[in-house]
Amino acid sequence: MGKFHADPHPGNLYVTRDGMLCLLDFGLCAEVDERSRHAMTTAIVHLLQGDFDTLIAKDAKKLGFLPEHLDTTEIKPVLTKILTQGLLESGSSMQSRKRKLMEISSELNEVFFKYPFSVPPFFALVTRGLGLLEGIALSGDPDFDIFNASYPYARKRAVEIFGYTGLRKLRRQVTNIGA
Repeated sequence: MGKFHADPHPGNLYVTRDGMLCLLDFGLCAEVDERSRHAMTTAIVHLLQGDFDTLIAKDAKKLGFLPEHLDTTEIKPVLTKILTQGLLESGSSMQSRKRKLMEISSELNEVFFKYPFSVPPFFALVTRGLGLLEGIALSGDPDFDIFNASYPYARKRAVEIFGYTGLRKLRRQVTNIGA
């Protein structure tokens, strides 16, 4: 199932008396097809493993961020720096992540104007929804880390797609690349 609620702000969330989360107002929903869900899961695995080469050269193309024919040799070092500083080194604090992204925003803008980037509509809605949910979580727990919180789900999805053997094989490939 690839449907999701893309507007989960506090006014669209309700907790029932028995503690169940209830979503309201389905005016902004979207669907992610199976191919894109598979590509997103693969990209998340590569991101978490620090395999930026594959993330940029293959996953970004499969997700529609970059054209299939683009030679990514020139863009890899720039995007690797942005991903490392903006996501991985910025820590779990949303404020810290925002500050880091502001520091590298001019580089990010340069990349978007210099290269043929495109953001798939479903991805803009996914990031919007995740940003809203992260903000809600941070208001209740200032130490909330969206990466740590989403890891069990991401791992489960990766196992569903690749299986345990495939995931281990993927991990070995990444380790061999970095060696």
